[in-house]
Amino acid sequence: MATFSPALDQAQIGLLTREIEQHLLGRGSADEWATLEDASTAILREFGYEARGTARSKDGGVDIVVQHPDGGPAAIYAQIKHTRNKVGVRVLRELIGTMGIHATHSGLLVTSSVFTAGVFRETEMAAQSGFFVELVDGATLLASLRLTYRTAAPTVAEILDVARPNVIILSGEFDV
Repeated sequence: MATFSPALDQAQIGLLTREIEQHLLGRGSADEWATLEDASTAILREFGYEARGTARSKDGGVDIVVQHPDGGPAAIYAQIKHTRNKVGVRVLRELIGTMGIHATHSGLLVTSSVFTAGVFRETEMAAQSGFFVELVDGATLLASLRLTYRTAAPTVAEILDVARPNVIILSGEFDV
């Protein structure tokens, strides 16, 4: 039932969903890391971006290269971390270093778990230096996966978490 990638079947999506749910609790394995990279690429494409995965190894710290649909001037570099452990500042610094080397100023750091408090502080400091990195934690990733692959009906809260509107559109839960 995948809406974008025929390469990901329901069994893979189910395994990936269960791993992300476990990672949010600080448990579980990370066997589906390649599936997460493929699913992240598909999610970005489903949301209207041009996205291509890089090599599975020796990728230079970038798992997906993303272009804005309007053909923006520079690529967005995405790093995907499929782990039950919190993602710390070292991973963010590596991504920003790679962005600097390749003269791009926009990044996306995705994890199936959560970020340390230091990552949020460093992201703000990087923005002051002109490097903008959007952080996507496991909860937002899971909501995006559900929206893209329609594995379960998303809640209004999940839709709003992924969409991040500037104003409150709806309040409370509704049956759709």
